[in-house]
Amino acid sequence: MDFTSTGFILFTAITVLIYYLVPQRIKWIILLIASYLFYAINNFKALFFIITSTLISYFGALLMSRIENNCNLRISNFINSTDDKDKQKAFKKSEKSNAKKKKKIAAIFTMTFIFGILAVLKYSNFVIESLNQLFNINNAHFRFILPLGISFYSFQIASYIFDVYYGKYQAEKNIFHYALYVCYFPSIVQGPINRYNDLKIHFFETRHFFNLETAQFAMQRILWGMLKKLVIADRAADVVTYLFNNHASLPWYMTWCGLLFYSIKLYADFSGAMDVTIGISNLFGISLQENFRQPFFSQSIAEFWRRWHITLGTWMKDYIFYPFSLSKFSGNITKFLSEKNKFLARAVPSCLGNLIVFFIVGVWHGAEWHYIVYGLYNALIIIFGIILKPFFERLSAFFHIETENKFFKLFRIVRTFILVNIGWVFDDNTTGLDMSFSMIRQAFSFNTGHLSVNYNPFTYTELTLITVIFFSAIWFLVSLKKEKGINVLKKISEKHLIVRWIIYIALIMSTPFFQASKMAGFIYAQF
Repeated sequence: MDFTSTGFILFTAITVLIYYLVPQRIKWIILLIASYLFYAINNFKALFFIITSTLISYFGALLMSRIENNCNLRISNFINSTDDKDKQKAFKKSEKSNAKKKKKIAAIFTMTFIFGILAVLKYSNFVIESLNQLFNINNAHFRFILPLGISFYSFQIASYIFDVYYGKYQAEKNIFHYALYVCYFPSIVQGPINRYNDLKIHFFETRHFFNLETAQFAMQRILWGMLKKLVIADRAADVVTYLFNNHASLPWYMTWCGLLFYSIKLYADFSGAMDVTIGISNLFGISLQENFRQPFFSQSIAEFWRRWHITLGTWMKDYIFYPFSLSKFSGNITKFLSEKNKFLARAVPSCLGNLIVFFIVGVWHGAEWHYIVYGLYNALIIIFGIILKPFFERLSAFFHIETENKFFKLFRIVRTFILVNIGWVFDDNTTGLDMSFSMIRQAFSFNTGHLSVNYNPFTYTELTLITVIFFSAIWFLVSLKKEKGINVLKKISEKHLIVRWIIYIALIMSTPFFQASKMAGFIYAQF
């Protein structure tokens, strides 16, 4: 049941209606039932995996909290039984150490199970295929069910386990409360990757009443997301398919056009999905974290990843980068290098942390080598920027470059946009490594080409190009307003009634009038 389907729209409308008809105390139950029903409609057999993951992580977190609570109770009892400060300190240290070891075992077991399911179902055939090629053998592939949103709900479960392990909060005792966090239907398909302490407040601690203004804003956002997907992304996809598949016979600049349209397609698809997801949640009175913040206004690749797929980036930062940076291994590197070069002592652990993070990002994107190369490509650019930062600073000072000058900022935005577009050749799920490198060679061959001879875009029409460019231009202007801190939805709501409804009607009618003839599901729904 795709988010753009009539069935999903009807399913959501019925759920919203029932949600506001029932008493406050059982609203969350309606969401839980709707979420499992949504999951079962999509793939009933896959319910086994999400329920199993929910149960294992629920009991694993409970065990960790129980270990911590028992530890604190024993310490409290011992302190009350003696006034000897040295004995109290030694006992507390010993108990804390033992509790940490037990919690670590529980956390490792739980995480191994959760990511073990993900690895087996999503990456088994990738490993088999790689071994077949390496040793020239022909092992058979497996036919596994790939549960809907497994990458997203696995990462949500992992964040919960990490937070309980580090003592950020106690484990949830109500298994049905926790189950709703794992399977909440608007975000399970393609994110954002939520945190339990954020959703818990909205699900169980906030009273929700229907609000007309909130509903209007939510519907505007849903409609805007649908337009991005069905009009911009799906039409741009036709252009991308033709230009990517025929890049070898077209001039070099057409490869760059293909990458530009891929940027439009991917951003419109993924951000459109987030608009629909966040809009639907707003209908229930639930606020989800934003996943994009005008990423193509970024001035570096590092900034781009702070603005693009924000919840994945913060997950990697909180649970991979920071733990690695604070680890004993990282500390030993810093200590060793500090005697030789203080800059390298700070930079090398950061570089290694980024390398690990983006390797995982590449693997998370899919079981293909080109995704891993995509992750490493971004990591190497960020590492390059970290290592050469002092050189660039001296270079700017030598040439008296005003780095805060708007023209220099524009240069950095364009430079970052070009680097991002080059990286897309490794990100497209229809290209392999051979085709990716072939496209890079073609993009920089600068041959004259024979556009009039070879260019025969039978897969799309001039209307497609005009439609994508027109609506992308409107989107750019909206993004420019947002970058300046202007709330576009609020500004529209403040317009005169006639003007406001002209905009609403235009938004409502644009999608059915201009949508692509061929529709595909949201790209990240495959994850």
